[in-house]
Amino acid sequence: MDTDQNRAVTRTFSLRGLTSSPFERGRTRQTDDVSGFNMPAPLEIIGAHKAFRSPEGATVTALDNVSVKLAQAEFMTLLGPSGCGKTTLLRTISGFETLDAGDILIDGKEVTNQPAFRRPVNTVFQRYALFDHMNVARNVGYALEIAGKSKRDIQARVGEMLELVGLEGLGQRNISQLSGGQQQRVALARALAAKPKLLLLDEPLSALDKNLRQKMQQELKTLQRELGIGFIFVTHDQEEALTMSDRIAVLANGKIQQLGAPDALYTKPANLFTADFLGESNLLPVAIERGVATLADGQNFPCSNESAKGTLLLRPEVLRRTAPSEPSLTVQGTVVASYYQGKDCLVDFESPSLGALKANLREFKSLPERGETVSFYASTSDLHVINEVSS
Repeated sequence: MDTDQNRAVTRTFSLRGLTSSPFERGRTRQTDDVSGFNMPAPLEIIGAHKAFRSPEGATVTALDNVSVKLAQAEFMTLLGPSGCGKTTLLRTISGFETLDAGDILIDGKEVTNQPAFRRPVNTVFQRYALFDHMNVARNVGYALEIAGKSKRDIQARVGEMLELVGLEGLGQRNISQLSGGQQQRVALARALAAKPKLLLLDEPLSALDKNLRQKMQQELKTLQRELGIGFIFVTHDQEEALTMSDRIAVLANGKIQQLGAPDALYTKPANLFTADFLGESNLLPVAIERGVATLADGQNFPCSNESAKGTLLLRPEVLRRTAPSEPSLTVQGTVVASYYQGKDCLVDFESPSLGALKANLREFKSLPERGETVSFYASTSDLHVINEVSS
């Protein structure tokens, strides 16, 4: 990679020349309340339903009565496995797919039946969809050309966008001369050139290597905060969603399983799907009676759940080798395998009464050996019981 390319890829976004309100510059994480300042929601989806016919003739429901509302200047991620409905939902927002039922409102205005080119949104695609026969500047300014803007206005806006994404001076380069990270930035600049009210991103980082992907995660979040517009980001990568989002909508089988802040979804998932999909988990059945949950090995701990049965979520990282001073559970077992992961050590072990478990140790002197008997401790304050029974 030459010097110019390296400079463009490794620098952070330059945000000179942009303005934002004090609210946008100091914005904190949004809550589920989007009614602040008496402003209409940037995006509201009400009862969205979409089904497709499979090649075999079966009906496949992609969206099943999905409702969601975006807060002002919010970064929301649609997270889920392949086929969960996240990309279909994004395409219905953009206008590339039509709903069978339901409504879509942008800034309080119904756009459900509007074609894509009339909606105030733009999309950054997974494969960027750049025009190989055009240079960088023409790619960025293409939508402005179609809109009939003057050459002077186009040139000024293109220059602003290239500076915004750290590609100033590269406007005359061919797309084939750019790295993957630079192409992603061109796609971003093109999507933002027309000043959309919402930016939709369909797994735009999936083609990048790990280091560049992590850098772009941080830069995208910085960019979104400074611009002060809503971002809807689609991914199946849990780490990506946790890093970038104000809120995450976890989808499965065409439905939103849970919607909330990343830390809430991770530490207190509402159901087994969210608990199992979002990060590593140990799921253990418990019996609940009179405010006490009891594990299969007889250990118990306080529990406010009202159901008679449930499932304890025991994240691998809450297990420690040293007993805490506060009340805790003790889990003993035999090491099956251990894996060094740099700052962490992942231990697979088998408990006689609780089955196969995982522990993620942040502090360790040496790797536990296969066959070694180990004891782990989990503070009761780190426990979470789900009102579903694990199979």
